[in-house]
Formats: sequence, structure tokens, C-alpha cells
Amino acid sequence: MKNTWLILSLVLFGCGQQPPVVDDIANSSMNTVQWQGVYHGVFPCPSCEGMDTTIELLHPNDYIIHTVRLGSDPYPFQGRGTFQWDKTGNIIILDRGHIYQVLPDHLYLLDIEHKRIIGPDAERYRVDKVKYLSQPVDS
Repeated sequence: MKNTWLILSLVLFGCGQQPPVVDDIANSSMNTVQWQGVYHGVFPCPSCEGMDTTIELLHPNDYIIHTVRLGSDPYPFQGRGTFQWDKTGNIIILDRGHIYQVLPDHLYLLDIEHKRIIGPDAERYRVDKVKYLSQPVDS
């Protein structure tokens, strides 16, 4: 009987529970985080030493991205475009296909299923905010 209660309590109170889904768009990153700003980091790269990446998110839904393939390509890429928020208001999708989870001080690059990349390099798929924009900037 003790084993039955132990198993039942594990099932009911934590084992296999999914994280809560934020359905309240008013409390999403889009509405509660100062997401405008400049983010920087170096993503893993299978054919180079890393992808040095800077992303600037601008109001209303514009971005500028600058990448350099470290150790292999002397020609940096710079592009600009627009992004859309997903229905939760916590994820942005750039018009070039990149998907990012928006948090107060950083962005995580997500996979095509809108999930965090896992594994030993998981934290390297993050760009940290290096500059805040105090006011919305029109482009």
C-alpha cells in the first residue's frame, strides 16, 4: 500500500508534468520585456570557429543582423528585415527563418519546432543583450 501511494504521489505531483503554457498575451515577453535592443553572441558552427552574431531588434518589428564566420570567411553578412511574434508573444520569427525565444536579457536560438537546442553546447545558442534602446525607434 505504501508503494501505491508513493507511485500515485509521484505521478500527481511532478513526475512528467509539462511546464505551464502562457496563454495570457498580456504577460508575454512581447508586452512585459523591453525586447528592443542589441544582442550579441557566438553560435556554434560545424565548418568554422563560430558564428559571431549581432542582432538589433527595433520597434515595431524590425531587425538588423550582422554575422561573421570566425576563422574561415573574411566577408561578414549584414541583413535587415522584419519579424513576427508567435501566438504566445514569447517567440519571434525572423523573415529569414531564424526563430528566437525572447527573455529579459537574452535571446535563445530555437530549432524549427520552436524548442530550445539541447546538448553540451546548448548555452552557446544564446545572444545576450549588450545595449538597451530606451525608446522605440522607427526605421
